[in-house]
Amino acid sequence: MGRAGSNASLGSARSNKSSTYRTVARDSYVDDSLFGNKSPSPSKDVKQQPQSPGATAKATKSMYRSALVKAERRPEVVTLTEADLQRMLADAPIMTAEQVSSMRHAAEERKEAERAAAKARKEKMLRLEEEARKQAPPTESQVVRAQVDNATLSRAHQLLEEEKDEVKHMNQMVQYAKCVAVRDKQMQEKMSAMLAEEEEQKRLDLMMEIERLRALEAYQARDVQRREEQARSAAILQEQLAERQRQRLREEEMRDQERMAMARELERLQHEEAAAAAAKKARAAALMEEVAASNAEQIERKKQLEQQEWEEEMRIAEYIRRKDAREQALAAEKEAIAREKEMEVARLRAMQEKQADHQSEQDELRARRYQEAKEREWRAKERAAAERQAAMMADLAAAREAQMRSKLVAQATMAQVEQTEFMRVLTVNQEKEEQQRSQAAAQHQISEAYKRDLLGQIQAHAEAKRAERASYLEEGNKIRQVQQQEKASLEEIKARKLQELACSGVPEKYQAELARMRIKSAK
Repeated sequence: MGRAGSNASLGSARSNKSSTYRTVARDSYVDDSLFGNKSPSPSKDVKQQPQSPGATAKATKSMYRSALVKAERRPEVVTLTEADLQRMLADAPIMTAEQVSSMRHAAEERKEAERAAAKARKEKMLRLEEEARKQAPPTESQVVRAQVDNATLSRAHQLLEEEKDEVKHMNQMVQYAKCVAVRDKQMQEKMSAMLAEEEEQKRLDLMMEIERLRALEAYQARDVQRREEQARSAAILQEQLAERQRQRLREEEMRDQERMAMARELERLQHEEAAAAAAKKARAAALMEEVAASNAEQIERKKQLEQQEWEEEMRIAEYIRRKDAREQALAAEKEAIAREKEMEVARLRAMQEKQADHQSEQDELRARRYQEAKEREWRAKERAAAERQAAMMADLAAAREAQMRSKLVAQATMAQVEQTEFMRVLTVNQEKEEQQRSQAAAQHQISEAYKRDLLGQIQAHAEAKRAERASYLEEGNKIRQVQQQEKASLEEIKARKLQELACSGVPEKYQAELARMRIKSAK
């Protein structure tokens, strides 16, 4: 399509848009790809200010004009497809900032998913490569290195085995068998080849026989020496067993001595406990005697107080009796005086009757006055005596009340003193009993601790003996196990030596000595 066609299309689109334009949203969005610009429009990220419909239409027309001018000025030609044309003719999509952000997030999530898939593919390839590397057969250099290492270890093991006395003995037998086999072969060759050398061969045979006998003698001497060593080892073992028996007897004696010492210690503790109990009883008896003496003293003090009270009451009774006697004597004296007065009055009256009437009247008046005065005096004396009696009785009652109060106070004081003394004695007894209980508990704890310590020592000694016995048995088992392993190894070496002799072509008669050799356990 040429430039004219493009201009015509754009013009028709502009005329259609201008005639059918309607406001869809307040925000405007223009796709710059319509004008050949592949970069995203900045208007996607910037939120436009709301405009009026007229202003929006004018802005759209001006944008189309500027786009046409730019298209005419550009030297290149832009070709539009049918899909682009339809997209241009369709309504422009209105996207908000949230939609743009969601599209970006969706694009980032797609990229992240692609990166995760790529990473998973990479890890899978690395894992497959590692599995392939593990399943691959070893290289030739690795196989050669492993063979060399195994050969070196086998050679070192053989050299260590060759250092053993039994293996050396086997090697001697092997060498001897090989020598004998070689000798027989040489003899056969020489007998078949040269009869002239028979004498020389006999001499050689004789010399070899002598060497063999010497070797046998050396072997026998070594065997005798080994037997002597075994006998000495057996003697040493017997001596060790005897020493262990003596040690066991000494330990039994020590245990008997320990048991006797423990029995003596228990007996001593029992004696001490008995002595402590006797001392406790003696202290209790002394305390009871002290309490009894204190009680006797209190009883004696009570008796003295009662005696003093009785004496005081007797003195009061004697005072009352004397007072009553004095009062009776005074009353008798008063009656006698009254009788004398009456007699005197009668005599005076008789005498007055003899006198004149005037004189008699005067006398009678004086006598009556005198009698009245005497009566008043007597009444005054009686009142004074009654008052004295009342005062004396009041004093006596007050004295009795004071005596009773003092008696009650003395009794209360005595009771308080007795209670205080009783509480003191009770407290002292309780303290002594508590002290004795504490001492007994401490002594019992000491005895129990000593007993536990002694039993712990006995148990520890027995445990040590059991551990020593177990260690001895375990050491013996280890030695027997090592001997069995050594014997099995020597049997294997013996079988290998016999196989070497058989492979070397040595006759069975020369293998018999090595085959008859018995492998003995090392001591």
